[in-house]
Amino acid sequence: MAGERVLVIDDKPESVELLAEYILRPSGYEPLVATDSEEGLRLALEERPDLLIVDQKMPKLSGLDILRTLREQQCDIPAILITAYGSEAVIVDALRLGARDYISKPFDVDELLHAVEKVLRDYKQERSRVRASEELEERIKELSTLYGVSQEKVLNLVVETAVHITGAEEGYLLLVDEQSNELHLRAAQNLGDQYARDFKLRVDDTIAGRVVRTGEPVLFNWLDADQRFKVKTGYLVKSLLNVPLKVRDRVIGVLGVDNQVSDKTFSREDLLLLTTLAGYAAIAIENARLFAKTREALGRRMRELSAMQTVARDLNASLDADRIASLVLLQALQMTEAETGMIGVLSGGFLTWTSRGYLTEALNSEEMAPQWDKGVIGRVTRTGRPALLTDVRSDPDIQWGVPSTRAQLTVPICREDKVIGVIDLESTKVGAFSEDDLRFLMGLADHAAVALENARLFGAVVEEQWKSKLILRSIADGVYTVDRDLHILTLNPSAERLTGWREAEVVGRHCAEVFREQAEDGTLLCTEQCLLLRAMETGQPVTSSSSQRVLIGKDGRQIPIASSAAPLLGRDNRVIGAVAVFRDVSAERELDRMKSEFISMVSHQLRSPLASISASAELMLSSEVEPELQREMLELIRNQCISLGKFIEDILNVSRLEAGWVEVRKEPVTLLPLIKRTINLLKVKTDKHKFKVIASGDVPFVVGDAGKIEVILHNLLENAVKYSPAGGNVVVEVHEDGDWVTTRVIDEGIGIPEDQLDKIFERFHRVDSGDGQAIYGYGLGLYTSKKLTELQGGKLWVQSKLGEGSCFNVRLPRWKGET
Repeated sequence: MAGERVLVIDDKPESVELLAEYILRPSGYEPLVATDSEEGLRLALEERPDLLIVDQKMPKLSGLDILRTLREQQCDIPAILITAYGSEAVIVDALRLGARDYISKPFDVDELLHAVEKVLRDYKQERSRVRASEELEERIKELSTLYGVSQEKVLNLVVETAVHITGAEEGYLLLVDEQSNELHLRAAQNLGDQYARDFKLRVDDTIAGRVVRTGEPVLFNWLDADQRFKVKTGYLVKSLLNVPLKVRDRVIGVLGVDNQVSDKTFSREDLLLLTTLAGYAAIAIENARLFAKTREALGRRMRELSAMQTVARDLNASLDADRIASLVLLQALQMTEAETGMIGVLSGGFLTWTSRGYLTEALNSEEMAPQWDKGVIGRVTRTGRPALLTDVRSDPDIQWGVPSTRAQLTVPICREDKVIGVIDLESTKVGAFSEDDLRFLMGLADHAAVALENARLFGAVVEEQWKSKLILRSIADGVYTVDRDLHILTLNPSAERLTGWREAEVVGRHCAEVFREQAEDGTLLCTEQCLLLRAMETGQPVTSSSSQRVLIGKDGRQIPIASSAAPLLGRDNRVIGAVAVFRDVSAERELDRMKSEFISMVSHQLRSPLASISASAELMLSSEVEPELQREMLELIRNQCISLGKFIEDILNVSRLEAGWVEVRKEPVTLLPLIKRTINLLKVKTDKHKFKVIASGDVPFVVGDAGKIEVILHNLLENAVKYSPAGGNVVVEVHEDGDWVTTRVIDEGIGIPEDQLDKIFERFHRVDSGDGQAIYGYGLGLYTSKKLTELQGGKLWVQSKLGEGSCFNVRLPRWKGET
């Protein structure tokens, strides 16, 4: 008894008092009493007592009336009916209305207490079975909705349900491992760490094993206090219940419950409940296993697809064969159980290996290094078929491998039925690779083949482009290409230098917008006379017929050019654009001008002396000439010959300078004697000029060739005299400037226009001002002087202002040795 509440309904107060205070309460029950039948019915409906003891014969409502009303109200309260002896019909009706027992008056106290105890116990057991059935039904429903969850969760729920519905102390679920012929614990409740850890049972000699072997359940209950049943060594129980887990008549495991301490035994009802649970559990476990397997397969497939997508993306972003091999090998190792791997790529007759793991050491060993034509790798490269070796020691080609390797997976990388490489994965574990790994690796090899071929083609294209680029960069002429719409595609360095445009600035722009090619009279040539259009229309190279073409540079400078164009053809020989080649002909035109001027000048310089010589000779031959006149004529002839000789010598000196045949000695030279000697020579030729030498202190020696320095000084002083036709002062200043000595020749002559300051040191160039053109000269003196100065490690430059005179500066290195 546990203080169950018992409602007593009887219209006799003495009977109520007897039952409540002298029988029920002393026996540990908590009595509720009613001496009115209606009041008793109200208490029963409101209080819901654990047991109802009701007298049959009462005013208002009889005991049967109360039982009937409770049944109609679906109020399930176990009841004992008290009736007079011989009321068999009333008893039958009472039992039909749900009464659990009856007591006939007069009753025995022990008989009443026994009936009360029995009804309460039976009712509790019945309710327990109902609850167990309901709970089992709910758990079965839950199991049926667990498709898609982990097998571990299913197994734990099954064991929890088994313990709960049987009231057992412990529960466990064992699954058969067919390879070891053992039962392995997969889920348990209240088993304890000492048993749960590494819990395994043999199928051939254990109680659970008998369930597997026979497919029948086992139920053991203790018969005496000392009896125990062995589940496994060291694990003894008082009672146990094991039922098989079956899937299509195949036992996949055992569901068991037991009691180690409790004396509670398992009933046939427990067996029925557990068997029912096991049937549904087996289905749920198999579904979970299949789901896990399917999910694992799908997960692997998703990982494979993701890996393939990653590989495809990374490979498409790389055109380097070594990086491609590294990326492919990394994915292969990540997606398999391989411990090491390598990729061999054959390209251009050379074999390159990329490795990770312990095979890296083997690659550096002559004995274990992989061979392209030997071992498993050699078999794959010869046949073009993959090799999946669960245990390499059973393979005849194992002698060509690393001793520690037990499993190997090798697939070929093929391009157009030709093996260009291999992917080789290895592991120290037997059976490390599966057919799924083989399928994945074959797909990876296909991606690698495409990527390696793309890298090869890209390399070939890059090499050709580089060759073309080197050719274009080495071409001195300007080159640019356009598409069919005359939009600029490329611009070589020479074209950049000539036009001032950078390639990045003009690519994509219309060539007419950039270059604005025109004739010298300003007529645009980018329409009807466009060489590019003509080349694309005719499909033939075109050369400009006119030499008077001008290209406008970025800074607006007009560049005289000679140009040609040719069509660019695609793979199908269709015109896809054009290439233009142009060169700056400014130097050529200047050379033509200088050549014309030189011829004119030479003609003039030769004609005048020759005319004088011829006239003098004819005069002396035609008549008798007085000795004085004859001497004068001969002197004239001699002077003209000297002049012609000097002119020819000047031209030869220029030729020697340009050919590099002039030798310059480097020795200490004092300047002042050279300056004074040169001035003395010039004083004889002029009486309009005054010469002055200004030197700051002692003038140091310079490093140079005295003869060459004297030529420089003579040219500069002679120009100062010639270009100061009105006379004036000619000043020579000499001063030390650090490691240099500078000599300045200053005149008060006609000066030099600013736009000609950079040109006066060119061959045959003469100042083209009105006064300058009237002055005799060849245009070679300054050119020669500048070249000779530079040969001695010095510098020659000019400062001038038109109409005010010029200042020529000669800087030579100071002598640093002993003077």
